[in-house]
Amino acid sequence: MSFQSKQGIVPQLVKPIREWVQGLFMRVFPASALLLVACSTVQLQASRPQAPNTLEQARAYVADRERQLEFLEYELNEQSRACYNKFFVSSCLDDVRLLGAQIRRAHLEVQGKAEDMIRLNDYANRRAKTPN
Repeated sequence: MSFQSKQGIVPQLVKPIREWVQGLFMRVFPASALLLVACSTVQLQASRPQAPNTLEQARAYVADRERQLEFLEYELNEQSRACYNKFFVSSCLDDVRLLGAQIRRAHLEVQGKAEDMIRLNDYANRRAKTPN
């Protein structure tokens, strides 16, 4: 840089810095918008179980429960890994943990109802078999 018209180096740097900042803003703003789109909410394929209405549904749920929970754990692990590709990693991980806890809680409630139905049916069958 040369000292033109005895202005010194500072006046010559002011204009390029201002243009550089504006150019940087015009590049960073669209990129940040794309990153925020990448921070979408967590969607799981595993759904909350429905409470059984019949004894057959209760027995089917109890038999299939372990497979459903294994699938849930697999899917939560996959979603957790995918969170590391997003901008807000900790927020995404919190969402995955919260959704996983809600689904596990729903499984516990349905499991309790299903086992109660099976237990009450077994009790009724035993009472029917015993002579009075």
